[in-house]
Order: sequence, then C-alpha cells, then structure tokens
Amino acid sequence: MTPDIDNKIEKFEDKIIKNRIKLKDSNFKEAIQRVLDQRTLSFLYKLINNKIINEIVGIINQGKEANIYLALNMDNNPVALKIYKIDINSSKWMKEYIVGDPRFKKIGNSIDKIIFLWCSKEYKNLMRIHKHNILCPMPIYSRNNILVMQYIGDKDGTPSKLIKDSINEIKNPEKELKISLKFIEDLYKKAKLVHGDLSEFNILYYKEKQYIIDVSQSISIDHPKALYFLSRDIKNIINFYKKFDIDVPSSEEFYYNIINEYKKDEKN
Repeated sequence: MTPDIDNKIEKFEDKIIKNRIKLKDSNFKEAIQRVLDQRTLSFLYKLINNKIINEIVGIINQGKEANIYLALNMDNNPVALKIYKIDINSSKWMKEYIVGDPRFKKIGNSIDKIIFLWCSKEYKNLMRIHKHNILCPMPIYSRNNILVMQYIGDKDGTPSKLIKDSINEIKNPEKELKISLKFIEDLYKKAKLVHGDLSEFNILYYKEKQYIIDVSQSISIDHPKALYFLSRDIKNIINFYKKFDIDVPSSEEFYYNIINEYKKDEKN
C-alpha cells in the first residue's frame, strides 16, 4: 500500500465512523486494505451516502479474487457486500469465461474494465437465475467492482455454511443430490447458463435449503466451452455425493439427458 492509499483508508474510516459504520471486526482493516484502491474507497462511501448500505459490520470471507463483507441496509437488515480485487492475475483467467460469451462483445485488455465487467456479469447472472426461481442470493446493486446482494444466514450475523461443511446436517443425501443436480439442469434449460465452477464449495446449505453462489464465471450455453464446463460441473457434484455412500447416476448419462431434453424442448 502506498502512503497515499493508506491516508485514503484512514480518511475513509473517519467518514464511515461518522456515518455509523462500525469497524467491529479486528481483522477488518487488514481485509479492507487488500481489496480497496482509491476509486473503490470513493465508491464505497457513495454507497453509504446514497443509503444503499448503512453499516459495515465485518468480514465473512476472504477469497483470492474477492472479499465478502457483512453489511446492514437502511432497515438494519443484513446484506452481503462483495468487493472484487483489482488484480492482473485474476483478470487473466477471467477472460476465459468472458471471451466467446455472446452477451459480452467489447472486452479489451484493461484490468479495471475486466474486473468491472466480471462484477457486472455476476450481477446479471444472479438476476437471470433468480428470475427463473433457482435459489441463489438475490442481487441488489452492482457498480464497478462492488456487488450488493442478499445475505444468506442468521440475523445475528452468523453466515450459512457451505454444503461441504454441512455433511453431518444432511439428513437425506439422496434428496440433496437430486436438488444439486436440478440446479445444473435448471440453469441449462431455464436460465440458459452453465455455472462453470459448480462444486460443494459453491453451494450454501441453510435451514435445509441449497443456494447456488459464485456465479460470476457462469457462461451462456452458447459459449464455445459451455458443454465442457457442464460436464465438469456434473462430475464435481456427483463426486461430492459419493462421500455419502449412496447410489449416484452416471455423469455421462445425466449430461446427455440434459442435452437431449433441451434439444427436444427447443424443437417443440
């Protein structure tokens, strides 16, 4: 961090404290410094000033490409705040999921613009998924590298677990397997999307319901690599449920069922 950005962060902390934004998490300053450049700091303050969020409570998760924070809206209800890092390494692999998607024509090589597009892509994907009644965090707002969305978890701030960490809580693994595979099928046939990185790491399990998350890399079924990613998603999910020692379908058979049923629906 440069002295100028350090100074910006200190000024930002002063501003958000004045606006009842409390830095309650002891690791919050370190976490905030890893994702915030000067423009992000400025825009985050605008979110507060424009009453989109009211209070940043603390950090939920620190990831390679983004951090997720627990925030409160103006009604003091929890929301999730996802901030993507402006990072050259992230922008390189992100292009693999953008180039070839007919929804995105002009991409360019600007790191900032690629990250901003990536954030916008997750917002649009969430909108499309939510529109088709597939359980996911409802998107609320997106701008630049900041995404505000529904918080899945307890009101006291305890976030929901990933399904990979909920093995002991799953009472009927056969049922949950069908729900996870239905995610893949509905994404393809209804939302016309392929998740692209679906696994036990990208499904929340809260109050016996599954929620699909991390859909920034999700691509149109018209993408050149859509079928490859579809096949990989299916294998990932089936491999996870093998841990429960239950009968699982053939990955290949399930893959072709989706493809063939979609073709039939399109003809009709």
